Amino acid sequence: YTEFEILLLLAQNAGIVFNKERIYDRIWKEPYYGDYNIVMSHIRNIREKIEDNPSKTIYIQTV
Repeated sequence: YTEFEILLLLAQNAGIVFNKERIYDRIWKEPYYGDYNIVMSHIRNIREKIEDNPSKTIYIQTV
């Protein structure tokens, strides 16, 4: 469910850069002060599911 929510957020805002903190705030609907590895873990799982080659991303890119 969380992965879908993140993917939906990014798809609805194509071209807009989101940092980890902003993704966390929007998806979990609460501020988080700490380690954002949970966000990156979900992003990695999404990439593995939607990218042909997750190490060379096309759809979700890091800037």
